[in-house]
Amino acid sequence: MTAQMESPVQTEEMRRFEEFDAAFPDYHAEMIDGEVYVSTLVTSAHGQMVMAIGAQLMSRWCVMTEVDTLYDGWHGTTLLRPDISVADPSYRGTRLATFPADEIILVVEVVSESNPENDTEKKVKKYALAGIPYHLIVNPIQGRCLLYSLPSGDHYRGSVEADFGEPVPIGDPIDMTLDTKALYTY
Repeated sequence: MTAQMESPVQTEEMRRFEEFDAAFPDYHAEMIDGEVYVSTLVTSAHGQMVMAIGAQLMSRWCVMTEVDTLYDGWHGTTLLRPDISVADPSYRGTRLATFPADEIILVVEVVSESNPENDTEKKVKKYALAGIPYHLIVNPIQGRCLLYSLPSGDHYRGSVEADFGEPVPIGDPIDMTLDTKALYTY
């Protein structure tokens, strides 16, 4: 597998986003349907949960954080930076500025306190549309995980919910069960 990522579709929205992103490199910015969302600070609780999930996957997969993720079907109006993106281990060591969504097997989003609907609603549709097989939402506000599977259009046909502390099974090709005991509520 080799990721061949061309420049994103150059819409006016993408051009403005790239200018903003270049001007403020210390901020975490994403664009969903032409609207820019900015997070000024990733809390240590958020980061600890990202690490707790990512650490379980790293020995078998290429695990990336905050990688620019693009999909042609988003028509140049969306650029997402998942908390965790998981791809085939053959991608380890790649230094792509952007990563094609169709090469990602699993995305993980830890729900933000400031914009929870982005993680629990808007991004779900975008990841399903891109055909990403698995999307895990870690929700420290509710103390639960929600794993989506079987993308179909702009939604997922399958889902599994688990409270923090319960295992989250992920099917093929990930084929493992995530331990959520280290996760906690905000």
